[in-house]
Amino acid sequence: MRWSFLLFLASCLSACGGGDGVTPVPASGATFCGVITGSGRITGTVSSVHDGDTLTLEGKPIRLDSIDAPELDQAYGHASRDHLSALVLGQRVTVTYAKTDLYDRVVGTVFKPDCTQVNLSQVRAGAAWYYEAYKCEIDIRQRTAYAAAQTAARAAALGLWAAPAVAPWVHRNGVEAKVPATCPNGDAPSL
Repeated sequence: MRWSFLLFLASCLSACGGGDGVTPVPASGATFCGVITGSGRITGTVSSVHDGDTLTLEGKPIRLDSIDAPELDQAYGHASRDHLSALVLGQRVTVTYAKTDLYDRVVGTVFKPDCTQVNLSQVRAGAAWYYEAYKCEIDIRQRTAYAAAQTAARAAALGLWAAPAVAPWVHRNGVEAKVPATCPNGDAPSL
């Protein structure tokens, strides 16, 4: 009886989706293309790109995990979308994921057939920010890769780093995102 109550309570709480609007998908922690990812998989052809961090694959909206791109009404918003379009539109990709968001979008990492990580490519090109507020949700090696890609893009003044830019979370909410000081699953050195 007690076990069934706990199971019921856990399912009710998971249905709430948590305070950040993200609902985990069970059994994450798989590996794809040598990267620790969620165990969910969708493979197909990208039919549309909404902005620099959102696309449609097999009729399902996909939000690119670990990054945040400028909104379309922001400076560099259209260029960010165009960069993502050039990378994936009309191409076959695999999305790995472990969660969905408040809008029922899959939140995942997009891989090209050669194992190129599209999310990381957006940051590397200066087409998106590394969304550090969610850094504890990814493996330390991924945190390090995203931070290094952003540092390099900023140093080279690539894309959105060529001129003063407002982070999309500040543009949307008017406040800086809260970045965890450390993560329970290890922490990358500051870059």
